[in-house]
Amino acid sequence: MFIGMSRRMELEKEIEIAQNNIEKATPDTPKEVVDAWKKELDSLAFELNNLYDDDELEDS
Repeated sequence: MFIGMSRRMELEKEIEIAQNNIEKATPDTPKEVVDAWKKELDSLAFELNNLYDDDELEDS
């Protein structure tokens, strides 16, 4: 992560990583691990969807 990275960019990158983990999971990946990745993905997506940028707040 570079200095000045916005929270939105961080979340988008974390979502990308979580999606890749789920998509590339091998058949022998424990179900608990895949479930944890899916839960993390849901949590990250929820946070991203509810994130307000400073610009959005200034426009309202």
